[in-house]
Amino acid sequence: MAKEDLDFVDMEPADNEAALKCDACRIVTQKFAEAFLELKEEMTTTKQTPHDDDIINAAESVCDDTWNGFGVTLVDDREKLTALSGLSHEEESVWSRRLQDMCDELLGEASDEKTLYNLWASGGSLEDHMCRGERTFGACSSDDWGPWPGDDYDDYEDASEFEDIHDEF
Repeated sequence: MAKEDLDFVDMEPADNEAALKCDACRIVTQKFAEAFLELKEEMTTTKQTPHDDDIINAAESVCDDTWNGFGVTLVDDREKLTALSGLSHEEESVWSRRLQDMCDELLGEASDEKTLYNLWASGGSLEDHMCRGERTFGACSSDDWGPWPGDDYDDYEDASEFEDIHDEF
């Protein structure tokens, strides 16, 4: 099997950090799917089709979310990123930043929001597109995905500064 054929769905990744990045990407794409479903239901109620601005607003609202309530838990002796309750503020803020940064990076690298919406609406897999592709979209298809988005911010470790950083996008 060539390195490009690696798929974390079928095999366990060698690097736990890579597995957490895949989990984060899957969480982000699920949030996009939920936002697109909500938009579709809203448009169905009003018997309209979504305009480009509606689609852009729905996609951007995902990345503007606060991403609270996510953390790492052990499942079958493997760390897994998931929605959790009762997290410490410090752990929650780390994952909130990472998920929000990943969302911004994935959306920023997407060709456009309408393409993502149309892929979702056609029954295509956003997760495959955004998490099992190449480079930025390879969080689940490569164990050499690179650093977490946002890790290069000088004040990334200071949670109180994060909101100002996110507003720059």
